[in-house]
Amino acid sequence: MYTPIENYAFIDGNNLRLTFQELKIDLPLDKLISYLQKRHNVTKAYYFIGHIPALQHHYDELSAFGYTMKHRQPSRQASKWDTCPQCGHYYEAQKRKLKCDCDADIVLQVMDDINDYTKAIIISSDGDFDNLVKRLIASDKLDMVIAPCKKGCSALLVKAARGRIAFLDELLDEIKKF
Repeated sequence: MYTPIENYAFIDGNNLRLTFQELKIDLPLDKLISYLQKRHNVTKAYYFIGHIPALQHHYDELSAFGYTMKHRQPSRQASKWDTCPQCGHYYEAQKRKLKCDCDADIVLQVMDDINDYTKAIIISSDGDFDNLVKRLIASDKLDMVIAPCKKGCSALLVKAARGRIAFLDELLDEIKKF
């Protein structure tokens, strides 16, 4: 009896956005989901990202493309404080930045849905996912890891993926065809 392939993609949206922002390359997210659907049989693509109200139009656009949005409230990173050498008072040398770490949310979603998908695709370059990737391989549930860029990809993640890894910056021309 034929069982349809229903792969799920779990996208570390913060990692993806920051990488392509640093590369100064536009990643067409509408083409990415089409690529995942047609090339990797993805039926659900979770997109994990911090929720900033001013970017709601961007989240709506991603939803319209077909991504299942998963938001986390951002928190402020601690500011860097320094002492004024002239008067001795403390001042905020580096403003606090918003940070949104969705790693635990991604791992929980992967494990919660493990019986619902055929294989998982993890899109991140974060080494924190090395044990998740090992677990997915051991249970024959990993299709592949797709890291945003080879240059910044964690060696732990590359090792854990055991050759089941590709890099979005190298796939960009192919993705743009979808």
